[in-house]
Amino acid sequence: MGDRRIPEDVITEVVLVADSTRSALDPNWPPAPPAKGALADKIAYWIQWKNDQFFGILRLLIPIFRLPKGGPVLVTRFKDVQEVLSRPDTFGVVYAPMMDKSVGPFMLARDNTVYNRRDKGIMRSLIDDKDHPEIRKRVSRIASKCIQQGTVDGTLELVASVTRRAPILLTGKYFGFPGPDVETMMRWSKATQLDMFHNQTMSGKVHDDSILAGREMWEYITNELLPKRRKQLRKNPERNDIVSRMLSTQCPAHIGWDEGRIVSNIMGLLVGGIETTSQAVIQIVDELLSRPKQLDGARQAALHGDEALFARYCWEALRFNPINPVVFRQCNQDYRLASGTFRTKLIRKGRVVVVGTRSAMEDPREVARPRKFRTNRPDYQYLHLGFGEHRCLGDGVSMVQVPEIVKQIVLLKNLRRMPGKAGQIDFGGGPFPERFSVMYDA
Repeated sequence: MGDRRIPEDVITEVVLVADSTRSALDPNWPPAPPAKGALADKIAYWIQWKNDQFFGILRLLIPIFRLPKGGPVLVTRFKDVQEVLSRPDTFGVVYAPMMDKSVGPFMLARDNTVYNRRDKGIMRSLIDDKDHPEIRKRVSRIASKCIQQGTVDGTLELVASVTRRAPILLTGKYFGFPGPDVETMMRWSKATQLDMFHNQTMSGKVHDDSILAGREMWEYITNELLPKRRKQLRKNPERNDIVSRMLSTQCPAHIGWDEGRIVSNIMGLLVGGIETTSQAVIQIVDELLSRPKQLDGARQAALHGDEALFARYCWEALRFNPINPVVFRQCNQDYRLASGTFRTKLIRKGRVVVVGTRSAMEDPREVARPRKFRTNRPDYQYLHLGFGEHRCLGDGVSMVQVPEIVKQIVLLKNLRRMPGKAGQIDFGGGPFPERFSVMYDA
């Protein structure tokens, strides 16, 4: 008889599902899914609350899962996720209806168009990797000051005091977009992020708040920021924040880099940089606090000035609870995914594709021993900053800013959670962390 041993990847998937299912047997686990309702509603619940179990089962049994009656298609394995994200012509983004009325035509919603190619090319040239050492110093100073100002008797609520505030202050210092005040910038950031990337129910109130935030940003940038910055540049042509670089960049008229494009891209610096950074920092700190050995390892790396190793602790911690477990795409033409394999499926034009980036980072076919915490994984296995055409425009800034904010928190003496609910992440019924408190020996 032939060798009938069960393939290793199958055994690994079963262990993953069993392990994550055991973690669900907790009195504080979220309430049961709705007993009635459409299958899509139950799947939305599973994706949000039982992502690892649900996607683990799909990876093993139905890697490309087409919901009936033209419903969404769920993509779960690493190679298939990469394939979808590598084909923006076929699998397009769905952000334009939300973005256009708030920040105008924006590169993120315009794959393979002049908006995308021109604007992304110019902005990438202005956000220079050579700035990283100075960004690190600025973030270190900003985060340290935020911690100091936010601490009350050795307790610190991280979200309002540090993880939202620090990126906004960096947006003012490095990007050159300070806004009228921190509170207004927080409101603009949250309103636009919520509508553009999390308004799957198409809430009119959420959309209206984003439109209002966009209108207010446009008026502020056009009537206050740009005239003031131009005046400052006349006095000091060497001024070097990103807005100053944008205004100093001379392009022929036919390129189309006009005032409208400048304003829209300045707005994009805020939309894409605050809530994502805040959530990443919070979820990294939360994961490290749940892993004392790894927390100590990260702290030792920080104390020894090993920035690269410390960053690896951060990105590996985030892999266990990434900020976006899935991203959405729209299929623009009939396409056979994973062609030539047993799991291949034809995806019809018009279907929504739910791309399981969290699932991909737990796929044992690509990620060795995915339930183990390892700091030596290859960079390509992390999808935190996107993949392909939609890798984050500010990826270089994020790769410095996120670990640096985390570092300032981790270095606090005897860092620990606040007792009770205050020491757990509170999402306030929404997609973003709203409160998370820690204690330390001040």
